[in-house]
Amino acid sequence: IRVFNGWDNDAPELDPLTVDWKSLGNGRVPYRLRQDAGPNNALGRVKFMLPNRFDVYLHDTPSRELFAKSVRAFSSGCIRLKEPMRLAEYVLADVPGWDRARIDSVVASGKTTVVRLPQGIPVHLTYSTVWFGEGGTIHFRDDVYGRDGLLLKALFGRVPKVKQAREDR
Repeated sequence: IRVFNGWDNDAPELDPLTVDWKSLGNGRVPYRLRQDAGPNNALGRVKFMLPNRFDVYLHDTPSRELFAKSVRAFSSGCIRLKEPMRLAEYVLADVPGWDRARIDSVVASGKTTVVRLPQGIPVHLTYSTVWFGEGGTIHFRDDVYGRDGLLLKALFGRVPKVKQAREDR
């Protein structure tokens, strides 16, 4: 992790060993922290920025094994993609010069490259803790954001006791 003295693009880089981290307290950190691109970057090789007030975006991950787990809350609020290269290919399909070969080449180079789309793509994210899978299999996941209780209260005027018992675990 690299440390920069501020958020400007030209902010000077600092040696993290020279920073008195304990003096910062619980307030806002005045430093910009950055992990450079590369195979071990927590965001993987591809990131899709979405304009939103929460700074939520879609990203790759070097931890591919996490997709086999039923628990999915491994990404501090952003959304890990199982197949980011397929999404990149789809999103860039109408952008001249961006075919799968070029995408693969740019990613393989390891250099950060920003591609701005000529026209935005509508994105609608949903949060589900229960859904039907293949063959009618029903899947349940923990409600890591506490939304189920809000929905149940809106629907029934209260959170049913069965749901309260589950949240107490």
